[in-house]
Amino acid sequence: MSLLGKHVLPRPMASDLRAVHRRAGVVGLAIVAALAGVGFKAARVALDQHEAYSEQANRQQLRSYKLPASRGEIVDRDFMTLAINDRVHRVVLNPRFIRGQGKDEAVVAALLALFPAEDPAYLRDELAKDKAYRQLRMTLSDAQAAELAKQGLPGVSLEPASERIYPRGLLAAHVLGRLGNQGGTAGVELGMDEALRGRDALSPAYFAAGKKLLVDGVPDAAVARGDTVMLTIDSAIQAMVEDEINTLVAQWHPAGASIIVLDPSNGEVLALANRPTFDPNHPVAHADQTTNLAVQAAYEPGSTLKAITVAAALEQGVIREHEALYCEKGRWQYTPRNVIHDAHAAEWLTVAEVLAASSNICTTKIADRLGKHTLHRFVEKFHFGERPAIELPGATPGLLAPPEKWSDIQAANIAFGQGMSASPLQVTAAFAALANEGLYHPPTIVRHVLDASGEPLTRTRPPGERVVRASTARTVLRMLENVVHSDLGTGKKATVDGYRVAGKTSTAQKSGKKGYDDSQWYSSFLGAVPARAPRVVIMVSVDSPEGAHYGNDVAAPSFSRLAGPIMVHLGVTRDDGRAPPPPKPVTLATTDPRLEFGFIPDLDVEPDLPGHRHRPAVTVTTGLPDFTGLTLAQALDLAHEAKLELQAVGTGIAVLQDRQPGPAESGSLVQVYFEPPT
Repeated sequence: MSLLGKHVLPRPMASDLRAVHRRAGVVGLAIVAALAGVGFKAARVALDQHEAYSEQANRQQLRSYKLPASRGEIVDRDFMTLAINDRVHRVVLNPRFIRGQGKDEAVVAALLALFPAEDPAYLRDELAKDKAYRQLRMTLSDAQAAELAKQGLPGVSLEPASERIYPRGLLAAHVLGRLGNQGGTAGVELGMDEALRGRDALSPAYFAAGKKLLVDGVPDAAVARGDTVMLTIDSAIQAMVEDEINTLVAQWHPAGASIIVLDPSNGEVLALANRPTFDPNHPVAHADQTTNLAVQAAYEPGSTLKAITVAAALEQGVIREHEALYCEKGRWQYTPRNVIHDAHAAEWLTVAEVLAASSNICTTKIADRLGKHTLHRFVEKFHFGERPAIELPGATPGLLAPPEKWSDIQAANIAFGQGMSASPLQVTAAFAALANEGLYHPPTIVRHVLDASGEPLTRTRPPGERVVRASTARTVLRMLENVVHSDLGTGKKATVDGYRVAGKTSTAQKSGKKGYDDSQWYSSFLGAVPARAPRVVIMVSVDSPEGAHYGNDVAAPSFSRLAGPIMVHLGVTRDDGRAPPPPKPVTLATTDPRLEFGFIPDLDVEPDLPGHRHRPAVTVTTGLPDFTGLTLAQALDLAHEAKLELQAVGTGIAVLQDRQPGPAESGSLVQVYFEPPT
């Protein structure tokens, strides 16, 4: 046999097989030992060292997931949005990178195309900084953000942000106030800041590589979202007041002016406007623009206080309604040093004619019968000298000295509204007590506070306080009709077609460095309409008008022009029993208004807010709309327009709803789920 037929490799020897088995055994033992060690270590970690390692893991991975507080809305009495948080975008720059790419001028040009009013020096200054992150002061709408993103500029990015928007512009600016970095700075934004602000909601969450992996529970959106503050303001009446006060200012060029419309039955302020004013969406040029003159300014109320003096005298029984008083032919030497004058000389006047002719002399004679302490007590009962319990900051208490400090002439002055001070709101609320059959209600600007589910929170409102008998109040109001509707009356220009008016003019001199200034006056008219069953009390007050100064000339015409449309808006039957005519359209926004005939609140179409996404138009016949992509505020507004009840789950942007868009019965419930934007 040749060598080719034999095996080339020799057979393994027995010693080699034993070596293989020995090595395999060693490896197996090593694996078993390793597994045993791992098991032992795992047991120690799981049983003995569990708490220590768990604590270490939590320190490394577990953090708080924060749902930032969302400020509550401010709405009018018909849920018309007056202040809301809107989702917008902010521009973020990386100046170092942009300069490195040589694109700084291109970025400036792109931003100026979107914001032509912006200062180019501001943009170039931001780009010149040696920083990698700079957030610009401008905010962008969705359309603007999409336009900027489309350009793909290097080093330019967008970040979501929330911005306080006042969609009605100037409407009720002094009522709403403004929002600053630390919360409200004026108006309801400040007065109701605690209810509006909400607070951050926290839940545990696990993070890895800076990304959220798992949230342990869901942050309470009801905690994060501030309450909704519903005002007593009627936006239609407020718009009428804004238009009228603009007309008044254009005609008389005053230093300041205020108009207040109050419901005497409950003290609710239906409208309040001042000039000068401001747009809360924009920075304020001068601090005095934000001064709420109707609430914060103190002036001598003048002849309007004569109604209080007469009411007190009737209540005390020291005068009779038809009693005649001698008015000294317009000049009375009251003390050896003091003479009291009347603007219109007269001899004998009844008490009603005293109010109609606004006689200082006869009012002083009535006050003398009362005495200092009794007069002071009644003036105090009408809440002069104390701060009104209204939810607006800075309300003045006015000034009312104690009777012990009154001289004889000061007591006379108080009787016809001099020697003391009060705000237009205080005077309006006091007059409203006479219009409400002697019941005083503290003025209020907040009707309800609603929680995140829309339920009203309990708020204690003080009950009405009787200041004079109902018969006394009715008698004084009947007398005050003569101010407008008699030949002697000083307020003839306050007449309202179809309605009797009970009111009072006032022409009060302003004090200067050397006593009263003959060139400076505070003119006002205060009236209730309809006179026999008042629905509203309207105060028109004008500080230092030019060209005239009597209340009948300056303020009464504004009352007349306002009261008629307000009666029509409220649907008040005319004195002759006829129904009022249909209301005229009312402009609710300063730009791009879309009007509903007669202002039907639940069908009113609001103007788009800056940053708002397009919202489909909805009428009561459309049915169930698509809520996805809308903010909570938008969804609530849309549901209200569609006559549906919306139950919100979470907060942020709508991502899901439990029913598909389509036909739906009016008043039916839809559940919408919201998530914070990422």
